[in-house]
Amino acid sequence: MKGLWAALLGGILATPAALGETACPAAGLKVGYYLLGGAYEEGRGYDVDLVHELARRLGCKIVQEEAYPRIRVLKMVEHGQLNLATSTIPTADRQKYAWIYPYFYSKNMILLSHHVNPRTLDQLLIDPAVKWGVIRGYRHSPEQDAFLEQLAKRGKVVMANDERDLYAMLSQRIITAAFALPFSYDRWLNSPALSGQVEVLDLFPTSERVAGGLVLAHSDFSQQQAEQWQAQLQQMIKDGSLRKILGKYLSPDSVARMQP
Repeated sequence: MKGLWAALLGGILATPAALGETACPAAGLKVGYYLLGGAYEEGRGYDVDLVHELARRLGCKIVQEEAYPRIRVLKMVEHGQLNLATSTIPTADRQKYAWIYPYFYSKNMILLSHHVNPRTLDQLLIDPAVKWGVIRGYRHSPEQDAFLEQLAKRGKVVMANDERDLYAMLSQRIITAAFALPFSYDRWLNSPALSGQVEVLDLFPTSERVAGGLVLAHSDFSQQQAEQWQAQLQQMIKDGSLRKILGKYLSPDSVARMQP
């Protein structure tokens, strides 16, 4: 009898994790991607492979996966239309509606048209030839975002829907400058449209790298479930699986620069 009561009490006090709560949301995985270098393009990329591998390891079914503009992906996560996204910088606002677990780090560089003469931040702020392209909904380092706010006050910011739009405007001289990540711009700068037309500058040498993370919506994932995803993500980093996935789409140098 004493053993029976102990068993019953143990069952009552057991946590969801102890009971083996599934890592999968009840409605399945609804994934949103957006165009970003080797991360996603036309259904392929390291973000796709990462999500599929995590889903396989955790036994979760993907019921929806689509590409959208960056800002729309995050709005859909916030409003429960999607429950998983990728390559997202953690911010306080975003962490109000999702858990975000970093899996790579990078630093935005400045792409500057050769037709623009200034080479300092102060000069860029006042030069009339400067039109700065910004992908809608994208966040940079705090210092870079503060610089963009100053540009916006001067009417020098032009919004782009995604990176393809950004690079097209740069090649057509609709914009003359932009922030971009090395693993994103490498292949674009070697394209006929931009080859020899753009210089890469680092005018924020002390700025820290920004994180790109896996996004799990609070609306569909409990904390215990999210922690299971975090644990598997960390395991993929430790066992080299993530590095192998990145290496399918990026150069060894780019992969090395993305490591924690």
